Amino acid sequence: MKRRTVQILLALLVIIYRKTWFWWIFNHFAGRLVPASREFFQILSFLEFSVTFLAILYLLVYEGGRILELKWKWRYPVYLLLAYGVNHISGIVFSFLTPATSNQMSLNELVEMTGRQELLYLLLITCLLGPITEELVYRGVLMNTFLKDSPWYGDVLLSACVFGYVHVSDGITPLAFFTYASGGAIVAFLYRKTHSLYYPILLHIMINILAFWELWVLLFSGS
Repeated sequence: MKRRTVQILLALLVIIYRKTWFWWIFNHFAGRLVPASREFFQILSFLEFSVTFLAILYLLVYEGGRILELKWKWRYPVYLLLAYGVNHISGIVFSFLTPATSNQMSLNELVEMTGRQELLYLLLITCLLGPITEELVYRGVLMNTFLKDSPWYGDVLLSACVFGYVHVSDGITPLAFFTYASGGAIVAFLYRKTHSLYYPILLHIMINILAFWELWVLLFSGS
């Protein structure tokens, strides 16, 4: 019982750190820097790595080395492609129903401030480090600690709700929340079906690369 209590407290600390203290520390060190500068992104990258390290350490302690193993069955890539397709279609639908969320507006502002030389830093954070960190926390830590393998998919629902909340907690609206929560549910369901973190991480990376595709083209166009 004591071990379980400690586990829950540590899981909550990791989740809360990613949502609140993470940004407090970032603002403290980056507040005096030029927004979207190289140093700005380097501090953000370091903090993302710190969350990744904490999440992996937590999972290794409470789930063992098997949590980081790549599980393979022929149907898993099919699940991945189906999840990507469903997310893409739902994204198109929601784009007509909801205005830009606070999270999206912040990203748009960051993109506008980012110069060509710093663009690679932005893309690596949003399309690689960010997805890895978020999947380790909101799928790995959260779903393996709370309602794990619930017969009524409570772990998927909880993960989706937390994921939706942390992305629209500023100026939250029902439609904005549901937009991110539905995406979180798709990724969480993929993790539930594969029991491997690599598939939701890959899905999240694919989703973000598509979202920033124009920036990738700009980066490598040479123009």
